[in-house]
Amino acid sequence: MKEPTRAQVKVLESVQNQSVHLRALHATAAEHQQRTGQRPPPAWYTEFHHHAVAREALSEAALAAAVPRAWIDHVRERGERGIKWHPDLYLRAPEPIEWDRVLDGLDRDVQRLREWTALDAAHHPGAAGGTELDANLRALHTRTVGVANLFGLTSGQGRQLWGTTQDWVQASVAMLDGVPAEGIAQRWQQALRTDTSSYARQATALAEAGIPIDTAAALPRLENLRARVGASVQPPQPLFRPALTAAEQIEAAVDAANLTYSPEFDIESAAAPPVFSDPDGADPWTEITILPAADGAER
Repeated sequence: MKEPTRAQVKVLESVQNQSVHLRALHATAAEHQQRTGQRPPPAWYTEFHHHAVAREALSEAALAAAVPRAWIDHVRERGERGIKWHPDLYLRAPEPIEWDRVLDGLDRDVQRLREWTALDAAHHPGAAGGTELDANLRALHTRTVGVANLFGLTSGQGRQLWGTTQDWVQASVAMLDGVPAEGIAQRWQQALRTDTSSYARQATALAEAGIPIDTAAALPRLENLRARVGASVQPPQPLFRPALTAAEQIEAAVDAANLTYSPEFDIESAAAPPVFSDPDGADPWTEITILPAADGAER
């Protein structure tokens, strides 16, 4: 019979003990209502919500990491009967692992992580620290890391699936090849609007169960990936340029005609002699010649 790994034991134990705690909270609420005739105080609802959400998030992450559903259901049922985790308790026979579902889901997250990293680098070139997309990137990365660790992927298996870190960088940059600046901005906005709250909850639940979510042997570190992608991605070029002002249109026309302005050819300051002019030093009054009048003409 298949036995759970150490990482799977941590998750199954957490799911079972969360179920025990939820059962105890139900009992507390029932006792309070019988004694006072009132509903539990707001703090009770806050605590119940926290543990219920954590159990569901951990169960979802466990399924994504190929933990058999039969095991998850078994420990949950035990916890709801008030039985705490004990390593000597048996587990039901697991169902066959759905490898296509597990690996396809993990690969989709890896591809999205590559794309978002490149989009953020292209949309915010040279940005130091986090950007508006930072929270989504971190939720995606930590959940992917946690699932890979729970799944037990080694560095060798990571290279077989996605290559080296340099392969990650090249694949990230290639996802934006030929995409204009307008397309980059649109895809960046889509990534920003993506709801990653469930991934953030799953990452938190995995961490609380003792599964590392910061680093994984099969995946590159987020900060290293962002730095290398940022150094490799090229600034996107706009597909449509803004309309030119009147002055810019004139300047563009002059440049296109290969015309160059020179002050010595300015009409207002030109020193070229006029077509019709008097010789230098001539007096226009003394140089007039009186021609003889024709016969009979008045002199």
